[in-house]
Amino acid sequence: MGLWDALLRDQYVGLAPWVWVQLESNQSPGPFPFVGGVAPEVVASLHEAHSLFLACVETAISDVFSRRATLGDPQTRVRMEDAYAELVNSRQQLSQHITARRQSDGQFLWAHPFDPTKSATVVNTGLRIFNAVKRQAIPVPFERPMGPLVGKLLGMLDGTQQAGAIRTIVTTAGREGERLLTKLMELFVQYECLTPTTQSSVRNQWLQQTKDRDTVHLGHAALLYRQRDHFLLFDPWLLPWFAESNVPSLWVSLLPKPAAIFLTHDHDDHVDPRTLLHVPKDVPIVIPSRRNRKKFYYDYLPLLRELGFSHIIELAHGESWNFDGGAVVSVPFYGEDPCDLEMPRNCYLVTDRGQNVLVHADSGPTNSGRSAIQEGVIQQLVQKYGPLSLVLASQQQLQEIRSYAAHAPLSHPGQWLDVGENGYLTNRYLDELCAIAQARLFVSYATGGADWYPDHLSFMFSQRNPARTALLTAHWEPPEKLKDLLAHHDCRYHRAQALDVFRSVGDGSVQVLSAAEVLTPLPLYRVDHGDPSFMTRGGR
Repeated sequence: MGLWDALLRDQYVGLAPWVWVQLESNQSPGPFPFVGGVAPEVVASLHEAHSLFLACVETAISDVFSRRATLGDPQTRVRMEDAYAELVNSRQQLSQHITARRQSDGQFLWAHPFDPTKSATVVNTGLRIFNAVKRQAIPVPFERPMGPLVGKLLGMLDGTQQAGAIRTIVTTAGREGERLLTKLMELFVQYECLTPTTQSSVRNQWLQQTKDRDTVHLGHAALLYRQRDHFLLFDPWLLPWFAESNVPSLWVSLLPKPAAIFLTHDHDDHVDPRTLLHVPKDVPIVIPSRRNRKKFYYDYLPLLRELGFSHIIELAHGESWNFDGGAVVSVPFYGEDPCDLEMPRNCYLVTDRGQNVLVHADSGPTNSGRSAIQEGVIQQLVQKYGPLSLVLASQQQLQEIRSYAAHAPLSHPGQWLDVGENGYLTNRYLDELCAIAQARLFVSYATGGADWYPDHLSFMFSQRNPARTALLTAHWEPPEKLKDLLAHHDCRYHRAQALDVFRSVGDGSVQVLSAAEVLTPLPLYRVDHGDPSFMTRGGR
């Protein structure tokens, strides 16, 4: 029996939520994939210099902790700069890209060339199919780069397309493309990765269980905003079942197809390639604009094109993505930038028929104190659009030694012992934010909020490990104390959990509901498929 004989033409076909695909490359992506504004070979030299010098940095840190040196001694910085220059100038492969020397006036010169046309891109040369239930990983090499074609096919396998439409995509992909996509579909059938069904009801479930202008928390920083009968998706970091935990999780096939996707900033928990590879590719995806760059930027375009997207919209600060009755407005994002690279990032304001929702994400004060408050951004939004009744923001209070920050090699070596903010949102800042926004509800999110997320990351918190949370937050301001501050200006506080629903009511306040009983992953799957096959076989 041939492939298309096994899949009835009018059946809806999707990948099982415990199956996913990851693209793979046989080339090293370099230390900072998709960071633009500087040539990859320069980045490689900066990264090598930092790696070679890190032992010296750690010795300097140890001297402070052993009390042989004092914190903030200016001579420590001078010694570090001179030692770094000595390292760079002793290696020709470093000195050809990096200038480092003490000048006659005593100032330290550190420089490297910038090139706004360059970035570190990745070309994939194969993929791997993962089946968490069967514990299988099936490699599939490419004869030539085929990432965009694979992405388009996977976007069709969200359970909303019939086999006939999927066959058309496969057979019109060109000779080599058809061969690869046919092989991929045959492997999906062979390894029982597909879940064909006679109906596709997930979208209707979400329409029945939500109302127009609802905001739904999907876990961590992922949000779903309902605009009439359409859905807008923000920062989707979704997880296949059993990829990170032993509980079913919200995955692409369990969500309604979005009318648009919005990405706030370049961190992996907000730009997740695995999730984006599996979403439909005819959906517009909105990203921060290179027009807001200073020197560095995150080069979203080659990443998203490699995943199969073709409708990519760069939204500069102040610009809008319009819809019937309102718009999503790009708002400047500050902070979460310990090394002060100032790459373009966006917060978003959803303004919809008199209701305003601020997706503040991880934005907060920079090392120099700049913020959406200090720069007058929030004040201008309120003046133009009215009160921002719902504000969603992180409550993380992260500070770190810059030498351990992800982008440390791209920053001045004399600052590697300085402390930088990595999303340092104090109660005072958030209280002032909500007061100026005239918010009625503050939602603390983007620090987990669902049992299916990994809990080993420094910004993720779970009830499963209270001792770890106590260690990480021992010197934070108690996040719950923000509740008392907000009460002074009639704003409530809520810590988000997955499938919380935020709904505006007539008096301008925002109601908190939960859809956890009706929109959790397993019941959603059962609507079209019944019990998963691994449950009917006696459990996993």
